[in-house]
Amino acid sequence: MDKLKGLFKVNKSVFVFLFVLMVIGVTFGSLLPLFLSTDDKVLVSNYLSDFFAQVGSNIDYFSVFKNSILGNSVFFLFIWLLGISAIGIPFILFLFFYKCFIFGFSISAIIINYGFKGILFSLVYIFPHQVINIFCYLIITSYSLIFSIRLIGLIFKKSEFSVKVFFNRYLKILVVCFAVFILSSLYESFICTNILKWVYNLLGLWFTYCGIDVIMALGDFYEGRCRYVWWSR
Repeated sequence: MDKLKGLFKVNKSVFVFLFVLMVIGVTFGSLLPLFLSTDDKVLVSNYLSDFFAQVGSNIDYFSVFKNSILGNSVFFLFIWLLGISAIGIPFILFLFFYKCFIFGFSISAIIINYGFKGILFSLVYIFPHQVINIFCYLIITSYSLIFSIRLIGLIFKKSEFSVKVFFNRYLKILVVCFAVFILSSLYESFICTNILKWVYNLLGLWFTYCGIDVIMALGDFYEGRCRYVWWSR
């Protein structure tokens, strides 16, 4: 356990900077759906409708797993490889910001399109695997930046830096985070999809047969308000 804690120990200044960048990325992504054109809103709405229609029917779990692990692994490995380049810093920051931006956009689009029901869908979609994924991206991006900065210092300032020692640690981070991504993808594919399907079917019955239930009324009001803001912009 102590070795694992030591492995994930990163520079606090870099970590705080990336955390702020993550918050900015998620915030901007969350606001973007409000400013889309009508055609773009239709595309997003149709995509979400197709997605939840698939969730409510038969699911190809292995296809979901394959897409999830490939998507995360390629993105994650690209950031890792940029870390061993002295010119990779701006690209690392852009990729991390983009990942956080897409995360915020996805959540916001679901909530705006489905209102109260969208909040429940988002909670299932986020916890815990998406939070774990973002944390892994935060860790690997921190190490990538530190590695790039130290390489620049080694090249231009001739500072003392054991490339071999840090690279071994950097490689261990890759292996550990990749293992976490596999577990996260397994959860997303075989557990989260079934939870989403259960919630989808439950809410379908709930909002059909609950009549004038107070929660339904609040949900309809919130959903109507979200749709009004969405389509009036």
